[in-house]
Amino acid sequence: MVATRQPVFERETAIRGVHALMRPGKGALARGRRPVVFFEGGPGSGKSLLLRTLDDWVNQHVPYARVDFAASGYDEIPRTLVLLAERLARYRPRYRRLRFPRLLIALLVIEQDLDGLDFERAREALRTHLKQRRGARWPERFLRELLGEPPEASTTVGGLTLAFRLPLQGIAVALAAVFPTFPRRSQHWFGHRDLGRTDHELDTLVELNRWAEELRAAGRDGPATAARDSLDALLTEAFLADLRDVPRRVRALPTPLLLLDNVDTPAGRAFLGRLLDARPPLEPGARAEPLTVVATGRLAPPELSDTPHAPLRWALAAPAAGEPPPAWLRYRIPDLARADIQRLLGDATPRGAADRRLVRLVHEFTAGHPEAVGALAAGLAARAARRVATDSVAELLAEPAPAPDRPGSRAAGPTVEEWLVGRLLPDADGRLPAIARCAAGRTPAESLWLSQRVGLAGVAWPGGVEPWDPSAGAGSAVLGRLLRRRLAAAPADWRAAHAELRAHCEERADLPGQLYHRLALGESRAVALELVALLPRLPGEEWLALVREVAAAPPGPAAARPRPAPALFHVLLRESADGPAGPDRPDGPGGPDDPGALDESGTRVTHLLAALRVVGDPLSGSARELLHTQIAQALAGLASHSPDGLVVFDQSVRDYRAQAQWWS
Repeated sequence: MVATRQPVFERETAIRGVHALMRPGKGALARGRRPVVFFEGGPGSGKSLLLRTLDDWVNQHVPYARVDFAASGYDEIPRTLVLLAERLARYRPRYRRLRFPRLLIALLVIEQDLDGLDFERAREALRTHLKQRRGARWPERFLRELLGEPPEASTTVGGLTLAFRLPLQGIAVALAAVFPTFPRRSQHWFGHRDLGRTDHELDTLVELNRWAEELRAAGRDGPATAARDSLDALLTEAFLADLRDVPRRVRALPTPLLLLDNVDTPAGRAFLGRLLDARPPLEPGARAEPLTVVATGRLAPPELSDTPHAPLRWALAAPAAGEPPPAWLRYRIPDLARADIQRLLGDATPRGAADRRLVRLVHEFTAGHPEAVGALAAGLAARAARRVATDSVAELLAEPAPAPDRPGSRAAGPTVEEWLVGRLLPDADGRLPAIARCAAGRTPAESLWLSQRVGLAGVAWPGGVEPWDPSAGAGSAVLGRLLRRRLAAAPADWRAAHAELRAHCEERADLPGQLYHRLALGESRAVALELVALLPRLPGEEWLALVREVAAAPPGPAAARPRPAPALFHVLLRESADGPAGPDRPDGPGGPDDPGALDESGTRVTHLLAALRVVGDPLSGSARELLHTQIAQALAGLASHSPDGLVVFDQSVRDYRAQAQWWS
């Protein structure tokens, strides 16, 4: 993974918020539960980086556990609980070791074979077994039996084949030296479960064993059942009850910490929902489990989104004692500002100062997406090490992506561009050409319409994200640019996609859409003539807005080969003179339907469109002074043809002249 960093101020704000929430209970947190902290951001926005920062901050000091639900191995709630318990039970100064006797008792009962015994005999068997297990070092002996021989053996718990070897052995080592017996209250808990129940603990444990037997009979891939839900619920309740039963010294220290990455995945949602549901209501005088949970995701999952929330700064505002805490605190991961990108690219250059023009192009291309900026910064560092000048984002995209395990490596592998596409659109497989075709859409609605035409509607995207989903934020913007660049390298696909979208816009009488896609098809001359005809009939501000919307059409195949900005401008001008015939010119220039040579206004609009398309494309080079001057001159010459737009045109002329000075 290409490393990047977040704005120092924003990162420290997030860490301070979590730190404030972990403090021993004061005010609203003296008795109540701490809200879940939710870091929200699209793919590559830096959520995992922020968790790693918290990981480094608490490591060796505070009991904590971190899991990534996007990885395999967390589909089963019992296994996830065991992994969390093992990591939380590791020795930490002042805390010593956290203990999980209720969870271990539940695992012990699940492991027993009571099949064929009636209820009374099953109760007696468990009573005898638990009495024997209360002898010295029972956790170690139990776990050794559970592990079995050979060491690679696994055990089937509740119909789920759990790889218990590593996590449970860790718990055995952690508990055997300091926890030779379990307190009677740990077994009694299964009777009341902190819910005021009057059940006998052995009855609950026999029922737990029956659930496990039912799931064993159903098999690992059996359907979700009430038995599975009940078993998961009881194990999660036991896990939290063990945390509530920590020694008094732990409550006087910062709380243990759970770091849950990508909880908006199915496995993450299942675990988070179970964790939230397993917390019993707090009776007057009762104390909540000393635990702070930090989760990440693209969007808040339903398990959180329908409950009261507040911004993370709530934790920094010293809430009053009578104020009920919200269920969760939201922190949206910010995109990088241009000043942040200036620092990152500066770090990649020998003198520590990146060209401000290149910084602006990187900011426009990435929209501040942290991972994309980090990848481009790595490309810039590689070019700087070879003492090769860099003028455009396209040059950085062509650099080899650093190997994940060797950051400085330039071994054969994907380019930065290919690596970013793979990161932002994982598991696309053979669908990438069709997905790139959908990127021709001017809006998410057009891309979605086109996806139905190429058979992509209803495809299950990783994490439920579609490439044209604007909720993905800056990552969606970067992916859209990369996919359009890929589409431009296949001219036939480019023409087919924009031709379909042009026809779609014609059916909907969408004039801006029609002109946009005709311009993308190379019909610059016809589009310029239509805009010239509209100039005296539209208010000046409305006409300028239309021109900017139409000129957002990417250069397409004309920009498939990297060119300096002025060279691309001249290619687009030649395209307007010699390009493909438009609907008004079926025979091309000079044909029977040729409307004739462009007049002065038509020439100016043609130059205006070409220059706007180039300056709107951050992939072309940084030599843009001439283009902004060209735009200013074209607008100045067209101002007199607008019925009421003289003031509007004059302001635009001054803005583009100022831009020309900036790019000089």
